[in-house]
Amino acid sequence: MSKRPRSSKSPFLKWFLFGLTALLLIFTAVLVGYFIGFHQAENELAAERMQTEKLVAQIQQIATIDENNLPVIKPQNVTQANEIRRLKKELEDLLRREKIHEEVNPQHEYAPNDKKIPPPPPEKRPLRPAGTEAKLVIIMDDVSYAHDVKAIQSTGLPLVMSFLPPSSRHPDSAILAKQHRMYMVHLPLEAVAFQDEEPNTLRIGSTEEEIEQRLNALKQLFPNAHYMNNHTGSKFTSDPVAMDRLIRIMQKEGLQFVDSRTIATSKGRETTGKYGMRYLVRDVFLDDKDGVANVKKQIKEAVAKAKRYGTAIAIGHPRVDTIQALKESKEILKEVQLVGIDQI
Repeated sequence: MSKRPRSSKSPFLKWFLFGLTALLLIFTAVLVGYFIGFHQAENELAAERMQTEKLVAQIQQIATIDENNLPVIKPQNVTQANEIRRLKKELEDLLRREKIHEEVNPQHEYAPNDKKIPPPPPEKRPLRPAGTEAKLVIIMDDVSYAHDVKAIQSTGLPLVMSFLPPSSRHPDSAILAKQHRMYMVHLPLEAVAFQDEEPNTLRIGSTEEEIEQRLNALKQLFPNAHYMNNHTGSKFTSDPVAMDRLIRIMQKEGLQFVDSRTIATSKGRETTGKYGMRYLVRDVFLDDKDGVANVKKQIKEAVAKAKRYGTAIAIGHPRVDTIQALKESKEILKEVQLVGIDQI
């Protein structure tokens, strides 16, 4: 009995299906690529965290290795043991950095643990002259990492970035700042109650020499920064002696202090006035409470103050809620002119 020849349709159908599948995959890849490119700023941070989560298990496992109780190592295993130690250190450092990446509640800018210290009251000042344009400065504090910069830039708004001084936790902040024409330094000052103090924080007991050395070092790190606003600082800014030292040296060094007004008893107005300097002060905190709706409410408040008084300064942070709220508030922000701190 002769065998029936196999149909040639089957291979053709397989190739047809293969080609169709490839086209679908290419089309899907293009769409995904477009989506990722459009939302790159928001997604990069999430991707970093997902990658870190995969390494946490390794960290936990390796961290259980007690180097002091390792068995006697044979010569051929020395390289492997050293590699374990190196990997353990790298993963522990990565976990530490990832912890720092986590969003810090902006209430750290206040003195939140003392109920006797309320949020600072609004400043009294003259109304906006008729015919003048309302100007609003939005400062983004705590900028430390590349993903902070990308998130801020993703808004498409001319926001003013205030960079924390570099440290082992965020070593590249000054390098990131130098990529921009206009920026500020977020100067760490002593708080009433804050556990995660930045290295080289100026304290009320800091001498004139220590303050001058610190400011000179920051001028070297941030050569284009002429404005500095306080990071925390509720204790420092309410101390008249400490503020006198700081403002006197800032005037000498050609630096302008911007009072984040983290406490109602700040001596910023008195000390800047004493040395003939302008008193620049925050009007609104955008994200002292969580939630996109709250931030949008604060943005409206900042716009209203700018329209009422002619100028206003708002402070926010590169947090997910804040970035989203800013993107959704572009229409109301058109009612004022967003400017740099040097334009008010």
